[in-house]
Amino acid sequence: MKYKMIFCDLDDTLIDSNQVLGRKTINAVKKYQEVGGIFVICTGRMTVGAIPVCKKLNLKNELISYQGAVITDLKTNNVVFSTNIKNEDAIKIAKFAEKKKNYIQTYDGDYFYTQEATSFTKMYGELSMADYVETKIPLSEFLEKSNINPPKMLLMDNPEKIPQILKDFSKFEKKFLINTSKPFIIEIIPKDINKGLAVKKVAEIHNVELDDIICVGDSDNDLKMLEVSGLPIVVENGTENAKKIAKYIAPNCNENPIATIIEKFCLDNKNL
Repeated sequence: MKYKMIFCDLDDTLIDSNQVLGRKTINAVKKYQEVGGIFVICTGRMTVGAIPVCKKLNLKNELISYQGAVITDLKTNNVVFSTNIKNEDAIKIAKFAEKKKNYIQTYDGDYFYTQEATSFTKMYGELSMADYVETKIPLSEFLEKSNINPPKMLLMDNPEKIPQILKDFSKFEKKFLINTSKPFIIEIIPKDINKGLAVKKVAEIHNVELDDIICVGDSDNDLKMLEVSGLPIVVENGTENAKKIAKYIAPNCNENPIATIIEKFCLDNKNL
């Protein structure tokens, strides 16, 4: 089998636009694993929000979450790698967001935190299958009191406002990777990690060469992952930036693209 590992984004790639994991996809991943393939979810989601999908796919290897900031061994539930934003930097980011009157949230353990829940908070919680906590005080003040070193911070707004927010927060780009995962979401993580670096770390654990892996994504936070892949694939609903890197454009997320990819590139006809 040429492609021994598949690293796959979760939202709008592995699952469809209604947050459904298709039966064809489940069956294809099962067949891929039965013939020795290693399937790894690589997502910007919190770990707790990705675990249910891992269980549906019966994944037993690693899970990459928080856009590469955390790698978890699914067999033991132990974190094998993690990085975070230093508390003093998280406070600076939160204060800047508060000054600009931007919605901002951060993370610790199985929860995400924001000052007061909005429609964005509730939507994010539903999409990511995670619970939130209202701090009731400015997030910067909460960070000061709690001394949390979060894996990432996240901003949300209407899509037409995102370009200006990205421009505003570019002042932090020397230390942080700032990109979008959905048209209304901006994610901020330490610059010394990204999905691509996380893919390299997990591939090394399994002694698999990068030329022998497929990476599948849809958004700009998948670019680093796609760049390191032997076969970078983007779903039809992906961003133009992602498609520029792709060697193959898969069907959109509502058409079980991962099943198509596995059948096309990973399985012999006898396995179909």
